[in-house]
Amino acid sequence: MTTSLLLSGVAASTLLLAPAYAQEAETTTAPEAIEAPAAEDSKRMERVVVTGSLLRRDEFSSTSPIQVITAEVATLEGLVDTAEIIQGSSVAAGSVQLNNQFGGFVVEGGTGINSVSLRGLGANRSLVLMNGRRPGPAGTRGQVGSFDLNVLPSSVITRVDILKDGASSIYGSDAVAGVVNVITRTSIDRPELTVQYNQPVEGGGESFVIDGAYGLNFDTGNIVLAGQYTKRKDLSLADRDYLSCPQDYVFDPDTGARIDREDRSIHAGTNLSCSSGNLYHNTIIDAFTGERYIPSPDGVTVGGLEGYRPRANGRYDDPDGVAFYEDVINSEYANTADAINAQDVFTLYGSSNFDFNILGGITWDTELLYSSRKTKSEGWRQFFPRISDASLVPFGLGYTNADGTPDTTYTNPFASLVQPVLIAPSNSEINVDYYHFATGLDGTFGGFLSDWNWSLDAVTSKSEGTYGGDSILISKSGDWNHSGARGAGTAVAPTYDIFAPGALFGYDQSWYDEVSEYQEGKTTYEQSMFTAVAAGPIFELPAGDVGLAVGIEAREFSIDDQPSEASINGDLWGSSSALVTQGDDDVVEYFAELEVPILKGVPAFEELTVNASARSFNYASYGTGDVWKAGLNWQIIPSLRVRGSKGTSYRAPALYELYLGNQTSFAAQRSIDPCIDWGDSTNANIRANCAADGIPEDFAGSGSSALVTSGGGAGNLEAETSESETIGVIFTPTFADLSIAIDYFSIEVNDQVSRLGSASILGGCYGSENFPNAFCDLFTRTNNPSDALEHLGVETVTDSFLNVNQQKTSGFDYTIRYNHDFDFGGMIVEVQATQTIDDISLLFDSNAESGFDTDDFSGTIGDPEWVANGRVSLQRGDWTYSWLFDYIHETSNAIYADEFSTYFGRDARYVVDADASLTHDLTVRYQNDDWSIIGGFQNITDEEPPYISTGVATRRGNIPLVGGYDLRGRTAFVTVNRKF
Repeated sequence: MTTSLLLSGVAASTLLLAPAYAQEAETTTAPEAIEAPAAEDSKRMERVVVTGSLLRRDEFSSTSPIQVITAEVATLEGLVDTAEIIQGSSVAAGSVQLNNQFGGFVVEGGTGINSVSLRGLGANRSLVLMNGRRPGPAGTRGQVGSFDLNVLPSSVITRVDILKDGASSIYGSDAVAGVVNVITRTSIDRPELTVQYNQPVEGGGESFVIDGAYGLNFDTGNIVLAGQYTKRKDLSLADRDYLSCPQDYVFDPDTGARIDREDRSIHAGTNLSCSSGNLYHNTIIDAFTGERYIPSPDGVTVGGLEGYRPRANGRYDDPDGVAFYEDVINSEYANTADAINAQDVFTLYGSSNFDFNILGGITWDTELLYSSRKTKSEGWRQFFPRISDASLVPFGLGYTNADGTPDTTYTNPFASLVQPVLIAPSNSEINVDYYHFATGLDGTFGGFLSDWNWSLDAVTSKSEGTYGGDSILISKSGDWNHSGARGAGTAVAPTYDIFAPGALFGYDQSWYDEVSEYQEGKTTYEQSMFTAVAAGPIFELPAGDVGLAVGIEAREFSIDDQPSEASINGDLWGSSSALVTQGDDDVVEYFAELEVPILKGVPAFEELTVNASARSFNYASYGTGDVWKAGLNWQIIPSLRVRGSKGTSYRAPALYELYLGNQTSFAAQRSIDPCIDWGDSTNANIRANCAADGIPEDFAGSGSSALVTSGGGAGNLEAETSESETIGVIFTPTFADLSIAIDYFSIEVNDQVSRLGSASILGGCYGSENFPNAFCDLFTRTNNPSDALEHLGVETVTDSFLNVNQQKTSGFDYTIRYNHDFDFGGMIVEVQATQTIDDISLLFDSNAESGFDTDDFSGTIGDPEWVANGRVSLQRGDWTYSWLFDYIHETSNAIYADEFSTYFGRDARYVVDADASLTHDLTVRYQNDDWSIIGGFQNITDEEPPYISTGVATRRGNIPLVGGYDLRGRTAFVTVNRKF
């Protein structure tokens, strides 16, 4: 039976399910608040469902580790939205999180998505719930598969529970690394209005939030209505020094003096001294000789090309030491690109819950959510209009008519095939509308099953998104074709003279208008599900009742991504393109959970409970399988408890991993090709294999980016399986208001669905002792000795989804909470920290095939060993004073890049380590019965992100593009809340 049939029956009866998996209570203080907060009142304290279990219990002592982030903490820190709350948690902050910093990159979910990756295992292995229910993904382009945190209104969130171990036996697929359960408010006593404004001191990246909430309360239930508008302004590269002035950041290994400014500065004699990462343009290159020409600023011709002069080769200065820097322009254009995208989000939320005195008592609740997100990404890129076939054009002529005859009205001033390098905008606009509806019933069976409860849950979600922008079309740009192959009958001479000496000094919209056209794609993702659960005691033991929960869940989901016509037809020049991604899947799952109390109230066994759960599934695309989990909860004495769990999880391939239409993107040669300057490499395999492939030891790489094609793996992919285990100790001494939890975790994912990445593919080819190998079949090089610009460069890379061997991560989570009332006020101290001991990634049985000396990447950039955050708050009457901090440990990419190498032929030291980052926030809140105001500073010491050298990791400006660092700098904020 499909989910749609089940849903239609439920919808016809307007059944609104109470949260089957969520804890129903709202709020904050409990003796073990580090695991889960207490209920909001005694009525709901009786028996509730906590995150990570199907069984109702009367204690908040979970077998699995749970981190709780309350709305109060997020408000005190001045966080703007739900994404910042969740992505900043210690279990997430140590890994790359997709957010508004990735404009211009092809990412899962499209530009502007905010997803969460727990334990560094990826957003598609981290399940997000809303009040215990599974909302559908949202986003654009063909790789939609993860929940977009943008759709959640922070105004109605009371807390976030983060379950920090695998939970597929409870929640199904995707709960491999853990579960994020967002709990919303169930009632509002008085109307509220909140306004918040965040202003970075240096400007750029401002944000404004206004939200309102209104409640209707009845004897039998409650209604909550809320709306929120969030506006983020973009942060441009020019807004921060560490973003606006890219430098190679290379030093003399003996003296420590900077040498990149001396050899490669493009702004010598200025205070910018930028040296790398610029948009190279304003040049014409002779494709046969490689000689480069730039327009003469004074109009004086040097050489035989009127209005031009040659640019010096080799070092970036001429023999007389007079630098030629006019060929690259950095600040005027590239610095207007976004480091953080501009975004507007509008959200409407409504919920209701009512109790009916029928059939022994039934609770009916419902939830409606609508979100509209608009994201704008601004950037720049290069354009290479080339004369594509000189053999058809008489000497000195650059264009042909549609019939193939020479166009004598337009002449080429050069005597050989040339490549002008221009600059063009690369902007995009993303609009996503998201709809979510959940409804259900919760009640008891009555009679001899009066201790048993049941719940029915129906959920449906839909995401509709568009993505587009002006694109250069091959069909409109005539002979200008990046590949160098002219299509017969398509050559049309533009009216804009790109060879005029003044044409290359900057960007001209009139030229761009001739060759560009607005292109738009549309993505729809739909998901529907139905869940039924029955739970209660089955018999009694001396230590208590044996509890059992059983249930069934059916889910169906579909994706339909329709790229623009130009993308489908391959008419986009130099831009990522894609074919249609279309597919659907459905699954039916059966599950059960059993909890058995073994001992209670005996010496050394205040309580000993065993918990076990299992789930079987049947996917239309994958087939059948099952998973399990077992846990032990041992209260040794009132102040000491030990817990542990072990189990398996699974993840069926996402729809985009199965059906992704071939997408294209581009990769810079230097970022993927280990054979560039292989003569300086210390890797014996790379030296031998690059030489065997006929590549010169001083190979500099081609000028053009490599074309990377990726697609789905339907018919070839297997489902992922995983094993996880946790062991924890919780200490709550009776002599102090203190709670300490230490949990060991280990998660191993097998047959991981992944794309290898262009760098790994080429590294696997040339870094292996076995050459050639299967990696070498996944890319091609150009073989045209007459083309000095492109010869031997990486031309294409095929990087589709496949099953790789394994990823394993293990470490410790530390949580400390101290809460005590002193004569001078109440103090709260909270610290959460995660220590990652190892993060092992194996593409195959042996990682030696990947060309790396190690398979443990813990401690590399984007994968720190330590991450921590915490706060100290002091409350005196109506005033609360808080200090909060976020810490990221130092990291190193020494396994990827050599610290000591060469730079333009001289010995050099590269910065391969990213320094530790510690940011501090200070806030003050005044609060009375009617209103509150919070003011403060985030990153009050204006801590800058760490600098690294070029080639060490993907950078934005001078800093790693990994998402965890604060790009805005010192930021002032104020939040005002008024209750009416």
